[in-house]
Amino acid sequence: DPQAGAMIRSLFVSKQAAEKGARRPAGIAPAPTKKLGMLGAGLMGAGIAMVSAQAGIEVVLLDRDLAAAEKGRQYTADRLAKRRTDPQKAEEILARIKPTSDYADLAGCDLIIEAVFESRDIKATVTKATEAVVGADTIFGSNTSTLPITGLAEAWSRPDNFIGIHFFSPVEKMPLVEIIVGKKTGPQ
Repeated sequence: DPQAGAMIRSLFVSKQAAEKGARRPAGIAPAPTKKLGMLGAGLMGAGIAMVSAQAGIEVVLLDRDLAAAEKGRQYTADRLAKRRTDPQKAEEILARIKPTSDYADLAGCDLIIEAVFESRDIKATVTKATEAVVGADTIFGSNTSTLPITGLAEAWSRPDNFIGIHFFSPVEKMPLVEIIVGKKTGPQ
């Protein structure tokens, strides 16, 4: 039926094109993330922190208080234990996740991903607090699934450095990320 045809196209044809960089802007060199600032240590933020740390990326996991951030880090510890990950490997992964409630710890991050409560006001508040520490040249991504990226980018002084990075849940089981550009998102 038409749904099966659409799924085949999405899962095979479009996926292969995406993996080959079909929509990648021409002339822009890859910029691998070395240090990720993860805003929000709930289910989504903790999952993004986990897969990022597993990929070798240093993660600053920020939440409203240290206990919430530590709970987000514990999410990774629990999943690794459940999978019976080699203890030394698990410690290496966990060592890459730094829980914090202090925005100053975001200094030096080359990518920020926000996964806080789906409220435009809350997102604007954390966006501005983050920019005060990292600067406007940092790439800022929102994990929102309901709010328009162009509107959220108004809280960042350089909307060309603002993008949607929507992970699917649970992050560690769904290797799919949707990239959403706003009206002013630049090619970088």
